[in-house]
Amino acid sequence: MLWMWNPYTVFSPVASAATLRQTPHPDVAGQTPQFSDTVLLTASQLSKWSLRLVFVAVIARAMGPVEFGSYALIFAMVEFLAVASGAAYADYLTREAATGERAAWALALQLMLLRVAIAIPAAAIEIGILSIMRYPHAVLSGTAWMAMTMLPRSLSEAVQGVLRGVHRFCSVLAIELTLGTGLVAGAVILFLRHGGLSMAVATELAAAAAAGVVGLAFLLRFKTQEQTWLSGWQVVKRGLIFNIYSFVVNLYDRFDVVLLSKLSGDYSTGIYAVAYRAVSMTQILPHAVLYSLLPTLSRNPQGEEERARLKKAMGLLLSVGFVVVLATMVFATPVVGLVLGPQYVESALALKILIWAVILRYVNCALNFALLASGRERVFVTTSLVCLAVNFVGNVVFIPLYSWRAAAILTIATEAVLLAQNVYWIRHTLGNMEMPIGAVRSTAGFLTLLAVVEVGGRWVSPFLIGSACLLIFIGYLLLSGLANKFAGVWEQQGDAAA
Repeated sequence: MLWMWNPYTVFSPVASAATLRQTPHPDVAGQTPQFSDTVLLTASQLSKWSLRLVFVAVIARAMGPVEFGSYALIFAMVEFLAVASGAAYADYLTREAATGERAAWALALQLMLLRVAIAIPAAAIEIGILSIMRYPHAVLSGTAWMAMTMLPRSLSEAVQGVLRGVHRFCSVLAIELTLGTGLVAGAVILFLRHGGLSMAVATELAAAAAAGVVGLAFLLRFKTQEQTWLSGWQVVKRGLIFNIYSFVVNLYDRFDVVLLSKLSGDYSTGIYAVAYRAVSMTQILPHAVLYSLLPTLSRNPQGEEERARLKKAMGLLLSVGFVVVLATMVFATPVVGLVLGPQYVESALALKILIWAVILRYVNCALNFALLASGRERVFVTTSLVCLAVNFVGNVVFIPLYSWRAAAILTIATEAVLLAQNVYWIRHTLGNMEMPIGAVRSTAGFLTLLAVVEVGGRWVSPFLIGSACLLIFIGYLLLSGLANKFAGVWEQQGDAAA
């Protein structure tokens, strides 16, 4: 028995972390991933990303590339703040909740306080840096106001982390719907009133506050009566590796926006940022699939059945990535012109370049979850630092020469560097690298149909031939039997054994 610091009762005796991981909550223990879990998580991610994408599309069209570029910079700075204070704690809480709900709820409360304590001085430092870089007052004040979203975000994101770990996916969806509908409602008001940057920031703050209120309601409803508290130092120590990794990843993932703003101007930033936001929406499926697997993988990461599930999930994600790329190459230009208008015509080309990173990103996402479930998260710091160096140096050198095109190409290069590192660490720590189910067949089919689109589009309508090839590829996945194999991700243990 250990004595842990409790902010409410000062001290309380609790079991060790190792003991807690051996006594999972009875409602979660032994559960296998269900397809319904993925449906709910997909709906959660879909609401989060699609509603934000609607928000971004509306304000981008209303403000124009230049003013939207300023918003993109502010958003990037606040995301730096979010991960610096501990956005990745949600993943940590999901893993901990899968093995001990009592400890997870207490840890969530402590991590909320820790995030706020970190966010306040970090926000002041960010604003000081922007001031030294001579950004206008509108950017400085916008960053300060949007930084206030960290208060409700710390609450709602921590609660979501625990809810995922204990399979309360409907509650996760409710929080995301609250945030997303708040953003869309604010975007509509902004568009009708011809609002600008300040109204966009106010919408972010109001939507985050509403989601925080819903998160608080679920916290009060579901938290366990008996809670296990850790000392302040243990909270910092156990979550530190997640914090560092997430911060470095966010740096190399978003630093190109800051560099574009400074080296190429707000127009280039706006063109690139709106395309990057569309690409970000493609993360819906991998997060849903892999979050539904994370509790099971965390309990037995070396198990044969769990590794088979991961292999099938990787095959599914790879094939979906191919579908996404094909669809983007066909529909990007007409859709961007229709939604954003002629002022964003270059964003269609940016989207066609960036979308190739999705294939690599899907595989990297699966490998990262495999390492996370195995407790190998310290590897993430090394891999993310290498990616940061590649992304930073490449953007500093090439953005002055090629503007947003350099940032887009370097996004793909960074994902390739991350994939090479992930393959090495999977082999080094887990023994071998599992190939995705159907990888060779789906890759060959994708490349063949992509060639048909590119060559045939010179004589036939690119839209028609592209649509036909997309349908053929989807039909191939269904008729070849790969879709049935992918469905094995959600098989019950008994069915899998049979």
